[in-house]
This record gives sequence, structure tokens and C-alpha cells, in this order.
Amino acid sequence: MKVRLVSSADHGASATLLDAKGHAVATVNQSRPTDLADGLKITGVLSAKPVFGQRSQGGSTPWQSTPFPALSADCTLHGTLSRTLRLDARTTAQIFKVSADHHQARVFQDGKLVRFLDAHSRAGAALFGNRTLVLDPVGGTVGWTGAETAVSPRLGRYKLANGAIVKLVQRNGVYGAQLTTSHGTFPVSYAKGRPVVLQDNVTLVVLGADGTLSNHIYSKSVQKTPVYLGA
Repeated sequence: MKVRLVSSADHGASATLLDAKGHAVATVNQSRPTDLADGLKITGVLSAKPVFGQRSQGGSTPWQSTPFPALSADCTLHGTLSRTLRLDARTTAQIFKVSADHHQARVFQDGKLVRFLDAHSRAGAALFGNRTLVLDPVGGTVGWTGAETAVSPRLGRYKLANGAIVKLVQRNGVYGAQLTTSHGTFPVSYAKGRPVVLQDNVTLVVLGADGTLSNHIYSKSVQKTPVYLGA
């Protein structure tokens, strides 16, 4: 049998026990960090350095420990908790201060970690369900619901509610977006692994790594989904 170890900034560490055919037999993660029946456990499941433990017998049999793969620096929590935001009845966001111009956030739904944001030099963002959250380097947040395209969107141009245009492109399997507003056309930003933020003074666009586009217009009380214009 084998074990697949995954270390995620968005969901914490997980370990899946696989049989000879690669089928999952048991899993430990933030919801269930210990499985005594299958001899699996994770110590520090939401920490920067989780450790996987396994043993083939119970009782006093010692655990064999294996460190999880290390996360990159921008995926690891470094700051001290500065405040907690309640986004809705199920969702909260913890904001952490690393320095004056570097903040991070963890988003929890029903007590489980679902997203991690890092804002250093530029804003960080997260898309989860129908909600989008943007965190700026000095700790400010903007959040909204709806106004995002469907998963696996079409490449091409999209029109926002204020007339701004977002062009969705793809290069080497990575989605990118280019924002054009009354202030001009901005460079293409690529969402390699994590969402990226495009913005001017009234327009805020988040591009997810899966190509999802979400937008917020500061002058609009109700946010609307980008309208596809074609290639």
C-alpha cells in the first residue's frame, strides 16, 4: 500500500491511504486528523510544517513520522492575528499582519479552512463558492457575492457593468487576463496556481487559476456577471 501526502495552503495537510490498484482506502485531513483503525494521523494539520504518522499495529506501537512537502513562502502563515471578519453565517476570515505592507488571511467555512490569501506588494484574492474576497497589502478587504463567470470559461473579451473590457487569454496552460478601462489597457496578469487581481480606481477584477472571472464595480450597488462578447 502507498500513502499520498498533499500539503495545501487552502485546505491544510491531507494523507490518503491507497491500495495496490490506487484506490483510496482511508483519508486523514483537517476534518479527521487521526484514524486509529487504519494507523494514520497528521500532527499540525493546519501548521506550516505538518507531520504524517503511520503504524501497522495499535496499542503502544510507536508511530513512524514523515514530514509533509514544504509549502512556498507565500503559502505559509507568518503573521499575527489582527482581526476576524464575519462574511456570512457560515464564513469567517482571519486577517494576519506580517508587516505594515504585508498581510495574509485564512477563510473558514463551518469551521474548516477553505482558502488562504497572501498580499505582499500586490493584492491577494480568493474565490470560494459564489463569493470573492480581496485582501490588499495594508490589510484592507473587499468582498462580494456573485458576479463571476462559470467554470471553464471561453477565451475572449468580456464586458463589465461599467463598460470596462476584460480579455481572457491562455499561455502554456495558464489563464491570463487583460483589463481595459477609461484609464487605458493594463498588462496581462497570469493566475499561475493562485488568483490574481486587476484593478483601477473603480474596477476590481479577480482571475482564478481555473479561468473564472469575478468583478466588483465600486459605483454599483448590485454586481453583475461579465458578459461574453466573443473572441
